[in-house]
Amino acid sequence: MCLLAVLLPVFAFSQGLPFKNFSIQNGLSQSVVTDIFQDSGGYVWISTEYGLNRFNRHEIVNYFATDGLSHNNVLTVFEDSFGTILVGTELGLDYQTDEGSFSPFPGTGILSGLAVSEIFEDSQGALWIGTNGAGLYRFKDDAYVTFDTRSGLVNNNIRNILEVPSGELYISTRGGVSVMFNNEVIQNYTAANGLAESRTRDVYYHAPDESIWIATRNGINILKDGLITHTSINTGLVHPRVTSFASDGKDGVWVATESGISHYRDGRFYNYNDNNGLNNNIVNVVYKDFENNMFFGTYGGGLDMLTGEKFIHYTTQHGLASNMITSFVQDDIGDIWVGSYGGGISRIVNGYVETYTTIDGLNDNRVYSLTLDKNGRMWIGTRTGVGFMDFGRFYIDSRYENLPDPKVRDIIEDRNGDIWIATYGGGVAQYRNNNLLKIWDTESGLADNTVMKLLESKDGSIWIATYGGVNIIQNGELRLISADDGLVQNSVISLFEDKHGRIWIGTFGGISIYENNILSNITTLDGLPNNVVYFVEEDDSGIMWLGTNVGLVRYNPEIGDDLFDPAKQRDALRFKLYTSESGLTANEMNSGAIIKDKDDNFWFGTVGGVNYLQWRLESEVQQGPPVHVEKIQLFDGSTIPQTDLVFQHDQNFIGFDFVGISFANPSQVIYEYRIRGIDQTWQRTSQRSVRYTTLPPGEHVFEVRARNNDGFWSASRGSFSFVILPPFWRTWWFLFVLILLLALVVGFIYNYYRIAQMVDLERIRIRIASDLHDDVGASLTEIALQADFLQATQKDPNVGESLKQMGEMSRQIVTTMDDIVWSIDARNDKFGDLLDRMQDYASNVLVTRNIEAQFHFVGLNSDKELSLEIRQNLYLVYKEAVNNAAKHSKASEIHIRFEQKDGKYLLQIKDNGTGIPESTRSGSHGLKNMRLRAERIKASIEFVNDNGLTITITGKGL
Repeated sequence: MCLLAVLLPVFAFSQGLPFKNFSIQNGLSQSVVTDIFQDSGGYVWISTEYGLNRFNRHEIVNYFATDGLSHNNVLTVFEDSFGTILVGTELGLDYQTDEGSFSPFPGTGILSGLAVSEIFEDSQGALWIGTNGAGLYRFKDDAYVTFDTRSGLVNNNIRNILEVPSGELYISTRGGVSVMFNNEVIQNYTAANGLAESRTRDVYYHAPDESIWIATRNGINILKDGLITHTSINTGLVHPRVTSFASDGKDGVWVATESGISHYRDGRFYNYNDNNGLNNNIVNVVYKDFENNMFFGTYGGGLDMLTGEKFIHYTTQHGLASNMITSFVQDDIGDIWVGSYGGGISRIVNGYVETYTTIDGLNDNRVYSLTLDKNGRMWIGTRTGVGFMDFGRFYIDSRYENLPDPKVRDIIEDRNGDIWIATYGGGVAQYRNNNLLKIWDTESGLADNTVMKLLESKDGSIWIATYGGVNIIQNGELRLISADDGLVQNSVISLFEDKHGRIWIGTFGGISIYENNILSNITTLDGLPNNVVYFVEEDDSGIMWLGTNVGLVRYNPEIGDDLFDPAKQRDALRFKLYTSESGLTANEMNSGAIIKDKDDNFWFGTVGGVNYLQWRLESEVQQGPPVHVEKIQLFDGSTIPQTDLVFQHDQNFIGFDFVGISFANPSQVIYEYRIRGIDQTWQRTSQRSVRYTTLPPGEHVFEVRARNNDGFWSASRGSFSFVILPPFWRTWWFLFVLILLLALVVGFIYNYYRIAQMVDLERIRIRIASDLHDDVGASLTEIALQADFLQATQKDPNVGESLKQMGEMSRQIVTTMDDIVWSIDARNDKFGDLLDRMQDYASNVLVTRNIEAQFHFVGLNSDKELSLEIRQNLYLVYKEAVNNAAKHSKASEIHIRFEQKDGKYLLQIKDNGTGIPESTRSGSHGLKNMRLRAERIKASIEFVNDNGLTITITGKGL
């Protein structure tokens, strides 16, 4: 039996869609939107009559003439194939520079002062610029061509440009549509040859049938195979003044008009206006982003965004008396009845709402549950007992007034016809044939008298959700499943049996699944977004839908854990959360407030109204959100990311603000970030900013990636490279200077002590030389004189000879000692001292022998100091050579040559005597001594016995 709607409704309004509005209060520069475009980085650009806007779903950045725009009235925005943002304004064409400001686009100076209304790039890379009144310009390879009415264009006011796969360009103008091919106008379409109206606003290529849709002020014209039709497609269009088209991502088309929007799909129009949530009915432009979100730019209402039509709203704005929705039932003719707490009952018929309250006979407006029995009678559980509706009237049956508690939370009719009534405080009342059969309460074994939900399972057992666990009545026997048995929590608020016979038990602490006497639990630790599970339902694909305190959860039981698929750059997610961002009226659900209708769609209630979910219209986003590092936070402010940013060592407290652009579910975007070399693994967060403290000096790269609500990760990472300089005391130059200073100090100390030691040594040498000369030399001289005296007075010839030898030996020792004293005396360390000594010795020895000595000194510096070792050994070699020549050579001349050149020296003693006898060459001690002394100073010595003896010493380092 169907319910008869004979009562008059209190309200009657249409349904709503989850439009999101962004206008001046959200940061938009102005509320008249002229164009919308999403760039390759995911940002949505919104041009208005006062300024340009860049939108990332969280923030809107404004650009004006002060930022370089040629005019604040922005007509259109576009991104070319090089990634350059182009902006058409009232006074020309601008582009965004690398620094983020704007400037006139190079090579298009001819457009200065013209109103640029359209920007388009064709498949050949040519840039087409449409103007208001000056026709069309084509720029390619630093050259341009102008097209206007003189070259065949139907009108000089350009509205839109379209390129079809075959290469033709369709130009929408205020006077019709022109078709161009190979840069020539080949056809014009106006009202004179078939258009419903010559003033066109947009052209659109409809791929399924390869037709061209033309927006006019009198509906839509379809151009196909050269023929124009103004057909029945306009039947049902929300308004004939069409302004813009956009694909819906499938085979449908969104149509913007001056009185709302229409969505053409499945052969019909679905129309929406301000009654359905649109902020303003005059819509200038419609645009689809990469997530299939639809954007509507309005005239005075800012920007409206629609994430899809899968969610439809019914709230007090649409006729409900209360948004606190508690229950649903569908009658046998398909109408949906809605119970609310405080607002009575509403019926939804063909998208319109009728509401009934106590004025219409309802026993209480505080409704908890609705149930339809086998006879079509509606049972109404309220705060004050059970009410009924049948044959179009409300009434109270006195046979059901003997409840253990008046607060009725749930009512079911079992397969035997028994009525079970759950109360909030009195347990469960079981009625048979309109008579109370039994009260199931704590006295009869019920776990708790607070009962939230009832369920009859497939095997006929009755499941009772209480605040003390789940009781099961089977064959008249009562048993309990509680936390002691593994139930996730005893406070049970929902029950559901799926198509596999599993019982889903929702609690305030998560959900338990009962299968074959085994419980398995799911909580937030397993990825469940929230532990409060108000209701559970199942669609015909086996997906479970859970109502929680934070939104609606889509749960796929077939996925054990979130698994990453590298091929798709996607995590296979078990849970997907829908919130008010996704289109819900509110995030908080109500216990038991869900029903699956005859079309397998869901009606569920929140604290904010009714949501109708057509889950088959869900379209997953097939790519990850573009991610960007947008701002760098420092101790003393912030900056935008730039290349080659360098921070001082005390600027190592750095924060990064980033965004993964997802307009559908921005709060559900998950981020992973790291600084290479600092973070060993990716760090995960749901926040859009991170902070690092005390970063070490060096070159760093910050990276971030994002995942959307469908599990897809960003195709590329957002990154920012920067350098933190070390403190000056850790720089290479400071270390170099420090080492240099240390070396200088060490060198100074070393040289100081070395010089001091040398001075001390020289003093010692002088003292020793003085002592030897004054004391030892004087003593030896005195011995020689005494020997001479004794020899003169001695009569014994043997003693006289001994005394003579003693005197000679003493004088010889004095001579030898004199050489030693001269050698060690520091006052004789210069080259000139050696040369003087050599000449003195030659004069003393050779003159008595009548041998002439000739000296040849070349390249010698008399003031240069010589080391003790070189000076002593050179002199002794020289002395030995001269002495030998005087005694044995029978020479009349000796040539002594001493020269220095290029760091080398040569000392040569050459006589013209008889040379060295053959018998004494190898065994002479004098020659051996000279060789030994030469080796000591690392010099070479050569003896040449030819026309006398030539002794040559050569070495380095004087």
